[in-house]
Amino acid sequence: MRRDNCQLAEYKAWFECECNKLILEPGFSEVGPFIDSIGNPDSPPWRSDLAIIYPGSMYIRVVEYYDQSALIDLGWRKYFNYHYGPYFGQFDENGFPLHSKAFVLRIETDRLNKSHIHYMKNPEHIPEDRLPGLDFDSIDPFKFIEAVEEHRKSSKPLHEILGFNVEPAK
Repeated sequence: MRRDNCQLAEYKAWFECECNKLILEPGFSEVGPFIDSIGNPDSPPWRSDLAIIYPGSMYIRVVEYYDQSALIDLGWRKYFNYHYGPYFGQFDENGFPLHSKAFVLRIETDRLNKSHIHYMKNPEHIPEDRLPGLDFDSIDPFKFIEAVEEHRKSSKPLHEILGFNVEPAK
């Protein structure tokens, strides 16, 4: 389960442990994980970033930003972006594929704390209230990565693997 309301050292230990447990298809390359403190070295805020690049121009990138809790010096996940989609052969200075608006699935809580997804090449923000079965509070980078791995192996749709439906707009 995702680490929340924790110190940076606890988060790093959890993240690195979960990275080590991943069983990924052969031929991938990895960028990160990077876990960077943005203020004091042992306190929030911090940011984590990891990419898995597959042969055939597809990749996963998971980014989380943890801010300081209002009452105590612990980090809580303020926003995140879990992205699976194609890349186009261009990379940033850290080796991450350049962000594109092309995707298969992107699950995110943005800087305005709006939880939504983008799915099946639909650029629309699909809000949390139209996604029964998707719990934004319990999804973590590793559940997302494992779902993509299962999808890649089985071709089963990601919404079925992650257990959510997309309801039509009202």
